[in-house]
Amino acid sequence: MKKIYKYIAGALLAAPMFASAATSYNLSNDFSYSNNPNGAWSFLYGAALLTPQVPLNNGNPLYPAVLPGYWSTGPDLNTNTPDVIKTAVNGSSAGETDSDFLAGDVIVHSPNAGDPLFIVWTAPEAGTIDFSSDIWYAHSVVNRSNDVLVSLDGSALGSATISNASYGDRSNAWHLSGDDLSVIAGDTLVFAFTKSAGQSFGSLDGINVDITFVSTIPEPETYAMLLAGLGLLGFFARNKKQAA
Repeated sequence: MKKIYKYIAGALLAAPMFASAATSYNLSNDFSYSNNPNGAWSFLYGAALLTPQVPLNNGNPLYPAVLPGYWSTGPDLNTNTPDVIKTAVNGSSAGETDSDFLAGDVIVHSPNAGDPLFIVWTAPEAGTIDFSSDIWYAHSVVNRSNDVLVSLDGSALGSATISNASYGDRSNAWHLSGDDLSVIAGDTLVFAFTKSAGQSFGSLDGINVDITFVSTIPEPETYAMLLAGLGLLGFFARNKKQAA
């Protein structure tokens, strides 16, 4: 009987360990051309969500990379910013070099004026996250820079100025990561892009983000296991009393 108690108690203690599987997020893999927010991801200019755009073919060399669509405030690549793009071609096919970006990379153009561009991941529930990010300058044909700030629910995790001179291509990215960071539902991991002071225009950065989220809320199956285990303990306790 003691062995049975030990097995049941062990199962009850182990249940939370198997309660929640990890969920993986990747900015490029999760990219949507039609939804914003898209699951946990959202793209904002200040407080306003960016809207889906089909680019005008008006001579901007970035045009081949932007098809079939992207996120911005309007369809004119020459004047409408900010932009969030999942590139369709390598940089050499779109007025940049292949060190600037490759097909499938996510690149952003910071706003020419006004509030920052925000790439936001929102926690679906309480848990912990591990994240890894790489940000690099993706606009080698001009000499500008962006200021980038990464924060978790308002607390800064890191910042950098991204330019030709620092983090100047995808092989020399600014890397930032964090492990076992606690979140509750609605907490946000935010990547903010702003043109550097004294510049008239924003510029392009490449960004890759990987996030692993583990919930601390037991799944329904775990509750069922706990209830079943408690029921068995009660059953054996009653039988033991009756046998005494």
